[in-house]
Amino acid sequence: MGAPTEKLSRFSLRSLAGPLLALLLTSCVAAVGPGQDGPIDRHELFSEGYERISHYYIESTTAERLGLAGLGRLSMLDPAISVERRGDAVVLMKDAAVIGRYEAPPAADNWGWGGVTAAALETARQASPKLASASEDQLDKAVFDGAVGTLDRFSRYSTPETARDQRAERNGFDGIGVTLDAEETEVRIVSVLPGGPAEQAGIKANDKIVGIDGTPTSTLTREQVVQRLRGPAGSRVTIAIMRDSATEPRNVAVSRAHIVLPTVTVQREGRIAIFRISSFNQETADQLVEAFGKAEHEIGGPPAGIVLDLRDNPGGLLDQSISVANVFLSEGLVVSTAGRLPESRKQFFAEPSHLTDGIPMTVLVNGGSASASEIVAAALQDRGRAVVIGTSSFGKGTVQTVLELVNDGELTVTWAKLLSPEGYTIHEHGVVPTLCTADLGEDQASFSHAMEVGTTLGTGLAASPRSALDEQGWKTLRDSCPAQRVDRVADLKLAEQLLRDPALYARALNVTPTRFSHTAAVPTTR
Repeated sequence: MGAPTEKLSRFSLRSLAGPLLALLLTSCVAAVGPGQDGPIDRHELFSEGYERISHYYIESTTAERLGLAGLGRLSMLDPAISVERRGDAVVLMKDAAVIGRYEAPPAADNWGWGGVTAAALETARQASPKLASASEDQLDKAVFDGAVGTLDRFSRYSTPETARDQRAERNGFDGIGVTLDAEETEVRIVSVLPGGPAEQAGIKANDKIVGIDGTPTSTLTREQVVQRLRGPAGSRVTIAIMRDSATEPRNVAVSRAHIVLPTVTVQREGRIAIFRISSFNQETADQLVEAFGKAEHEIGGPPAGIVLDLRDNPGGLLDQSISVANVFLSEGLVVSTAGRLPESRKQFFAEPSHLTDGIPMTVLVNGGSASASEIVAAALQDRGRAVVIGTSSFGKGTVQTVLELVNDGELTVTWAKLLSPEGYTIHEHGVVPTLCTADLGEDQASFSHAMEVGTTLGTGLAASPRSALDEQGWKTLRDSCPAQRVDRVADLKLAEQLLRDPALYARALNVTPTRFSHTAAVPTTR
């Protein structure tokens, strides 16, 4: 299995991916699996899972630890079932009576512990009506939930259904471009993707889908509805639509297309362009460049200032965070990763880019800004490219590798930690804004005070380099601007005020100590 691609194309997706800042490493399996006929071999499934976790997890672990914890999780489905290690054996019990005994393999024997897990699971299923009534996916999830429960809180297992949705969120999917209401029993369209196949066919939000290719949706589960709406790009599906007070459904033929959900929006406040990124999928950087071009066209030239709004952005693809940072940086280190494996210790650099040269810039973050969004904010702050405004970010500074299993499920396993260009660990520390708006009042006096602090002390950032702080120092720093999940109007107002005042902007930009030079000319408004 290859290591993640080190050199990243400016705006293209390589092999790095994940739901919350993850590296997607292609699964190499030759067994019966997704899209093939035949049952899944549980021995192979669990062995594969234990091997992947043991190899990639940021800390050393063993198949024994994973297997025992996985089998122990069966008690969540049936409290009568338990498992324990007795000398050289693994003992399976129901109501304290032994129902299975298995020779314990060596601790690092992934194949051996996969076999013990599969055999014990089958024995338990035969002995327990509760387990017998559970689906294969439920049992697999119980075992893997137990195994990843021994890891950190960002490692997890996803069932095949959930994994398919996650892959669609990361990489896109072939479909018609609608969002369905998940709460209602009827199939109602909540939103329609602008410019997507459904909109082009005349389908609107609040339309109800009552049939798909002649099959009433009342006879389908929600998953079946989604599966039937999706299909190869270019193929056609006929949808029966009920709209408003119509008494009869209307059939609409729609040609499916590859859909990647939009993650970037742009608006203007005079000559200031405000870009909001909701997450990082495989087209985020491309969408940002497109949005920048749109803003330039509407303004009639480059913006006088840029606001990059990353509030409540939970993260996404690692390479996209680097490409987004690259839109605003022309050179230098963006982020480093550090882990147990040699291939996890890497540095990622911006490639020459002059798209936004000379344009003053601010970044908005809050307690909901995590992982990929923290990479971007930290890089722009550390390299003196932007003034960060808001509250402390979440502090999710670990990288997960997403591993597809033979059953089409996924393991998301923590693989490395993130270091900002300045050299501090993002995990648990996050990004502390230069200009803090935590608990900020809405009156002008509060605005003026926040601006004064942000352009002189920088929420305490001016005291010492963050890379030199110990844990108590970080606690004090974060406590001075606590993380809050709030989108304050004040954040945007302060950003616009700062961008319109070159002197204030220059002061704020240089308030944070860093080993990177801030001696380059400060951008001026245009």
